[in-house]
Amino acid sequence: MPDVLVPAWLGELRPLREALPVRRPGLWPGVALLLLAVLLAGLAVAGREDAAHPEQLSPGPYFEQARARGRLIVGVRAYPRPALPGMPVVAEPDFLDAALAQALGDYLGLPVETLGLSPERREAALREGRVDLLVAGAAAAGNGAAIPASRRQGEGALIALRGLDIHTGEGLRGRSLCLAEGSPYRGPLAERHGARLREYPSAVHAIAAFMAGECQALAEARGLVDWLLQQPDWRFYRRLPLDLQAPASGHVRLADSEPQAQAWLAAALGDWQRRGRLDEVLAQRTGELAFDVLKLDQGLVCH
Repeated sequence: MPDVLVPAWLGELRPLREALPVRRPGLWPGVALLLLAVLLAGLAVAGREDAAHPEQLSPGPYFEQARARGRLIVGVRAYPRPALPGMPVVAEPDFLDAALAQALGDYLGLPVETLGLSPERREAALREGRVDLLVAGAAAAGNGAAIPASRRQGEGALIALRGLDIHTGEGLRGRSLCLAEGSPYRGPLAERHGARLREYPSAVHAIAAFMAGECQALAEARGLVDWLLQQPDWRFYRRLPLDLQAPASGHVRLADSEPQAQAWLAAALGDWQRRGRLDEVLAQRTGELAFDVLKLDQGLVCH
């Protein structure tokens, strides 16, 4: 094998190279990564701090009536829970609506009175000033502010009999579907998938109607659907391969479009969601509904 010819000038550089200090990896790459992480965390915190806090805003003249009265009156959904046949029927406030009403009263520093209203009486109560606020489920119309979507509990699911031939969202078109009045999944199901929606006073009423065969599918929160499918009586059902995302968890209505009140309300709802209270309440709601379903299994009925 012939010798490799090395230029003379390269050989002269070797002593100089050997004399140079050896550069070993130092702490700088790690420090740089740490500084970058701190910077990104700071930007995230700054983004959260940019969101308006209700304490930084004036509720405006809209809430002067509530202040003068000394309490906040909130109209909420109300419906009877499963009970024995022949027992007195008492409509109880929706769990989510009642928790949200209490939170808004806390932000204002006022005690809260909830007024359970049927769908046909809600608009009149708000218009006539009998309530200061109206929790209107997922209805997006009118003055007020949307409740931001839940970060952990906002995913919905559909359940149907195992033999029902539905494999895509298109398969829902024209199908009857049970869901609770004010459900956050109403819009996507009607507008995107073309389902024929049948609304009931509450989730437990919708579940009872679905079990009675009034609809071909049921739409509810993913956590509740997963729990139902673990129950022995639901072994003949399956979760449909369709994901549902709620654009908002609900809507709180005002009687008019007073800008200060709307800005304050949006700030309060956003803060309530960011602090994780919405997630907690929706998780508790799932537990309440599961208990009501167990009562249905014991023969109790929804009136």
